[in-house]
Amino acid sequence: MKKILVYTEKNAARSQMLQGWLNYYLKEKAEVFCAGTHIEPIHMLAQKAMMESVIDINKNTSSNISDYNHHIFDFVIIADSSSADDLIFTHEPGEIICHPFKNPRLAEGTDQEKLVAYREICNEIEDYALAFAMKHFNIMQ
Repeated sequence: MKKILVYTEKNAARSQMLQGWLNYYLKEKAEVFCAGTHIEPIHMLAQKAMMESVIDINKNTSSNISDYNHHIFDFVIIADSSSADDLIFTHEPGEIICHPFKNPRLAEGTDQEKLVAYREICNEIEDYALAFAMKHFNIMQ
């Protein structure tokens, strides 16, 4: 089974969302992990946006990338503006993909207005996860 690591610095929204969507599309074809370097609790609006899409990330926890130093990953997806040079692995991953998504935490306004930004990112991440699954795992839509 292939292993995928999704990375964002804080591991609080985009990486958790991408992990949720990849788990949904790849089911038993890959193990998907996510981690960051400055971890924070999973953002409530990310959880809400995903739950509206029927993906439950409420029980997910943020992990530090150092927890996975000895894992061998087939893919590492960097979902924020971090660089591949920021990551240090004991074993070189198969492929590192940089695909930064907009940071929904930068949205301003009321919680309802901010939720709109999280929904938009959730949809973008779903589209990316499906395209990734189709390209790398031959998953048909």
